[in-house]
Amino acid sequence: MITKTKNEHTKDTHKILSKAYRLFFLLCLTNAVGYIGSVFMTPQAFEWYNSLILSGLTPEGKWFGIVWTILYFLMAISAFLVWNRVTPRPFVLQLAFNLIWPFSFFYLKEPIAGLIIILIMLYFIYKTITIFGAVSKLSGWLMVPVFLWSCFAFYLNLIVVLYNTQVGIWLGLI
Repeated sequence: MITKTKNEHTKDTHKILSKAYRLFFLLCLTNAVGYIGSVFMTPQAFEWYNSLILSGLTPEGKWFGIVWTILYFLMAISAFLVWNRVTPRPFVLQLAFNLIWPFSFFYLKEPIAGLIIILIMLYFIYKTITIFGAVSKLSGWLMVPVFLWSCFAFYLNLIVVLYNTQVGIWLGLI
């Protein structure tokens, strides 16, 4: 029977705690992005948003919080799986643009800026999928729902731009 020495057991415990701290950090990071982003969604912002012409596919507001909470969890797990094995740059940048979007769209009430930000965010999500997926297929796949939901967000934002801004007037839509 093989038994571990006290030193080996201590190293194993340290590895487990280290991984737990990393996962906790990533869960805090991704959810902090969501929380900070939600701060920009003031009652005045929602009043403005509800006055806009929206897509018929726009879900009820409560679904956005539910879906994004799940997506932030998936992002954290995805990043955890490849920790220290890939560059985190595209992951961090997609989180940054994810945070900038509600500020631009809701707080500044600039849907065109929001549309541009989502395009940039989609690029960095795609880069994250390819970089993470090259190291861990599961990590890459965990980011796919983030990409798909962000594509849907792009569509919703595009409808707002087309039917509520000068762009819609230029195109003869309004």
